Amino acid sequence: MKYNTDINIIGSIPNYNLIYRYLPLLIDGDKEIYQRLVTENEYNFRTEKSRKRFLSALSSAFISNSNTLNEIARKTLSYFDKDEKSQALIIFWLFSINNRLFFELNRDVFFKNFYQGRAELPRYEVEAYLKDLIHNNAELKGRWSEKTIQTIASKYLTLMKKLFLLEGSSKKTFCFVHLNDELLAIFIHIYLARKNWSLNLFDDDFTIFSFVTNDALVERLKKIGKKNWIKMNYTGTSLKVESVFDPNNITDGIFRRS
Repeated sequence: MKYNTDINIIGSIPNYNLIYRYLPLLIDGDKEIYQRLVTENEYNFRTEKSRKRFLSALSSAFISNSNTLNEIARKTLSYFDKDEKSQALIIFWLFSINNRLFFELNRDVFFKNFYQGRAELPRYEVEAYLKDLIHNNAELKGRWSEKTIQTIASKYLTLMKKLFLLEGSSKKTFCFVHLNDELLAIFIHIYLARKNWSLNLFDDDFTIFSFVTNDALVERLKKIGKKNWIKMNYTGTSLKVESVFDPNNITDGIFRRS
């Protein structure tokens, strides 16, 4: 997966309710979405170019090659239509899966500080990480100027604030994030719908995106297992999970048994 600057586009979207509303329609193949969003400008984007860019960004950032993952996204965004924070977590996970730069910034900067119990995430740490990434990656050398780096860092922090993961204006501080059993079960099924996921959760970088430490994760998954939402096997060094549902009925199974 190549690096891109979709973070700048997603971070510039003024109202994320647009994503929550239009992404399920796009996954569904709704033929009217272009007419409503671009031609009729239902949400009053300033220019046609910005409307097309928004529609393109939805596909690039949130739609996967996995039909199961897309189906989970469509159903969960609709199910949590009254719960914006849960919807925000869903698209946080989707964007992390579909965008290499966003994934690595989250893994190496956001969660590194989050699990260390830091209160604040300064912009200079994001910029320093980006500069180091460029220095050590031949694909990126010479591509991004100093201004581009600053823009990515700024839009990244703005994006994370819009997803209720950071708060504040000049200084961004971490928000408290707690996944209820439903959301944690959805996270596990998103984990399993990805490509190249590890059989052992402890070995997979994506596991930290659950906002749960490894020790706490074992106990939380035991609880979810008792609800017959997943099967799990824990040996002390290995944590393996599998779904008990048909791939096309994952969310129906979880929500129906809530």
